[in-house]
Amino acid sequence: MRHTNRGVIAILTVLALGPAHALAGTTGKLAGAVKDEKGAPLPGVAIRVEGQRLGALSDEQGNYFIIGIPAGAYTVKANLMGYSAFSAENVQIVPDFTTTLDISMRSEAVQIGEVRVEAERPLLQRDATSTTRFISADQIQRLPTRGYQEAAAQQAGIVNFQRLIDRESQNNPTLIIRGGRPNETAYYVDGFSQQDPLTGYSTTSINNNAIQEVVVLNGGFNAEYGRIMSGVVNVITKEGADRYSGALEALSDNFGGDNTVGAKTYDYNLYDFNLGGPILPGRNFGAFYFSGQRRYYGDRSPKANFDDPLESNSLAGWSFQGKLNFPLTEQLNLKLGGLTSDDDWREYLNSYRFNLAHTPRYEDVNRSVTGQVTHTLSKSAFYAVGASWFFTERKRGDGLYFDDVRRYGEFPQTNLIPEIPWFWPGTSDTNSALGKVLAAASAAAGGNGHVFDDYLRRQSSYWALRGDYTHQLNPFHQLKAGGQFDRHTLRFYQHFFPVEFYDPAGDSIKNTRDIDRYGFSVDGKDEVDEGRDGARHPITASFYAQDKYERGGLVVNAGLRWDYINTDVPALRSENTPLGGNSTLDDVDLVENKTYSRVSPRVGVGFPVSDRTVLHANWGQFFQQPNLQDLYVAYRFLEHKVRTGGYFVGFGNPNLKPERTTAYEVGIAHALSERAALDLTAYYKDVKDLVEIATIPSFPNNFASYRNRDFATIKGVDLGLTLRRVNNIAMNVNYSLSFAKGTGSVSNTQRNIAWTAGQPPKQTSPLDFDQRHKLSMNVDYALGKGEGPSWGGVRWLENLDLNVLYNVASGTPFTPSTPFDEVTLAAVASQPTGPVNSRYGPWTQSLDLKAARGFDWAGANVQAFVWVLNLLDEDNAITVFTSTGSANTTGYLSTPEGQDVANNLRNRYGLDAAQVYALALQNQALYSNPRQVRFGLRVGF
Repeated sequence: MRHTNRGVIAILTVLALGPAHALAGTTGKLAGAVKDEKGAPLPGVAIRVEGQRLGALSDEQGNYFIIGIPAGAYTVKANLMGYSAFSAENVQIVPDFTTTLDISMRSEAVQIGEVRVEAERPLLQRDATSTTRFISADQIQRLPTRGYQEAAAQQAGIVNFQRLIDRESQNNPTLIIRGGRPNETAYYVDGFSQQDPLTGYSTTSINNNAIQEVVVLNGGFNAEYGRIMSGVVNVITKEGADRYSGALEALSDNFGGDNTVGAKTYDYNLYDFNLGGPILPGRNFGAFYFSGQRRYYGDRSPKANFDDPLESNSLAGWSFQGKLNFPLTEQLNLKLGGLTSDDDWREYLNSYRFNLAHTPRYEDVNRSVTGQVTHTLSKSAFYAVGASWFFTERKRGDGLYFDDVRRYGEFPQTNLIPEIPWFWPGTSDTNSALGKVLAAASAAAGGNGHVFDDYLRRQSSYWALRGDYTHQLNPFHQLKAGGQFDRHTLRFYQHFFPVEFYDPAGDSIKNTRDIDRYGFSVDGKDEVDEGRDGARHPITASFYAQDKYERGGLVVNAGLRWDYINTDVPALRSENTPLGGNSTLDDVDLVENKTYSRVSPRVGVGFPVSDRTVLHANWGQFFQQPNLQDLYVAYRFLEHKVRTGGYFVGFGNPNLKPERTTAYEVGIAHALSERAALDLTAYYKDVKDLVEIATIPSFPNNFASYRNRDFATIKGVDLGLTLRRVNNIAMNVNYSLSFAKGTGSVSNTQRNIAWTAGQPPKQTSPLDFDQRHKLSMNVDYALGKGEGPSWGGVRWLENLDLNVLYNVASGTPFTPSTPFDEVTLAAVASQPTGPVNSRYGPWTQSLDLKAARGFDWAGANVQAFVWVLNLLDEDNAITVFTSTGSANTTGYLSTPEGQDVANNLRNRYGLDAAQVYALALQNQALYSNPRQVRFGLRVGF
């Protein structure tokens, strides 16, 4: 044992030298007391977790604990000679927490046969010292949502922000947790990060049927979670068991033709399958779980302000997830996992309404492979050593030419008509009067419309080694320590004018100057690792240690974390003269980058006021690296921009410091009854060293780069009500009151000011995602087998589940301005009439439902369901025009400038300005979804 412990210490020491995507927990603890029918403690009772090689014996006081149990639902059995066997089914183990299961054994003289009970997750998670929400696989199946992010968005303290806030569009919800920036939310699958370190976003899709549990941490998380400041969404996927199980699912809105029960058809199609079980039947060789999904959406994001489905707004994708579990010995267990996700999608832009062939196209690719060995040293100690590889890539380009930048200049580019500055000319509509004008302009230019003149490709991957050691010193103290080391490979390519890249007539490359690139060749096709603008390889590392103390209801979580980052790329020697007074950027103009390490303490305390009331409080410091694309610069491109000036682009700063948050939280949870509980949490966050883009005075021309200048203060109250099923009804209510103020919502908030070389005043204002009020109410009505009214001797409603989700929220802020042409493609600037973000958009509300009916057929479980989004067909405006506060008009045509535009349209083209401008106002970003009806069928065994 001494040699084994020395080996563990050596492994952890090595891992401590290495970055860290936060170490997300995947295992939990089971504990409790065993007593006889008279309440006396029973020692020597054997407790085991079915399907796992884990067990324990109760001590002299009847207490027991089992650590290192993978998250999931289990059957727990207990045996003692002279007593009837005990079995508890559906015991839920959640990662990072203790599940309490007290066992009552009956002597064989009193009880004949096994004692069976159905366990329920406790209403109060007594060892939680911060706000934590658990979403089970059963809840995910019942909710009228799809995907773990949509389910997480229903929790208190989380804003599902639907406006475009940063540089790129996204398919998945943008979750804002307690007023933090979008990149301050971490996403983990089975303990490993699924985020693009360049942008902080996650584009990974996970099949609903593959999810075992989603744990949402709203703040105050333990030291094992690092390099993240606001919240964590931790997804635990399912594992194979000793029996085979599987399911097939189909979901579509096409079953009823073009008009399904009064709703439009948006060509929504999704197909799922999953299969799990033993690798070799009847032998303890291991288990597998595999799932896949095919999805195709004709209109991936319908909008309420459009009568018909959006064209060129489709998505086609695949996802696969697999997990293998091998019990190597009684003490050693090996887990292997893989996840892949591909999405190929188009983005409708209203400015391309008459030029649909060239609307942007995106490709999002995600790959991850994980492996972990768990070694049980004793009943109270184990360690896990794991490795992972993660890869993510995005391409964004013209809908016709996409990633072939040599073809962008194949035809002459069709530019704007000055009198119609709202639409790019094209040939998508040759019937309407406006369409004919734009098609004629395209033909006159000798091209085929306006090409989407911006090509982007970015690629991130990392290798990670991690290790964790857990030791239950005694029934009261659990020590945990671990570390992680990551080495990234980052590549980036953006050509700002790809139509100028290649000359087809001369068969030659023309413009290689206007390319911001590192790690890719000049045409973005091949990988480049050498040279000043080769791939970037940042190094990150972390180590943590924490103690969890549990006794008499008192819980103390105390930990310390160390994080390290090295961008591993040279920085400018002088920002004022980046070229050193010459016309080129030479090696002598560069110096070694700075490295940063931070120590962050965390303390959380939970204690009972009574047997039905628990208080908690926590304090912690949290650090995270900025988005890596804000740290890196393509030196060839920087040299070009400093020499020539011109259009705006931001350049990364390798010397950016980690951003930091100091967070405080107090909360109370109270069991109103055996079936209902209420929790209330108040929080405050002080955020500093946030990244902001700024003008850097330099010679011969200024340039824009990133600095740690922004700050924010965030406070709020989260309220949650849980009602366990009573008379067939279960309910969850979540309410949030939040105040998020700061000097910038994302690193590019001050983009226009940096462009004009201004210096913004340091004044706080509501952040773009400052949603003051949010209420989410979920009600589930379920009838079991043999329940419900009977007609003609048949219970037609048995196995019925009706789930209703109601969301209502206040609007998000905007800066009021004087009326101007807010939808023009020409260069304009707004003139504010009030302070930044001093007005708020309208409230929104939606009512979604899912009704399912189960059947037994040929030994299989069959479930047919209907899923309705926005049942009341509310027109919810998610953003507004700043001059009017309305999503319907800018008031521009009423201004003298607007009247001149109207006269020019009528006199020159014979067009009605009101009709043309009404089309221009029909922006795809203004409203959320209309009513949608989908039908599904699921067959499982």
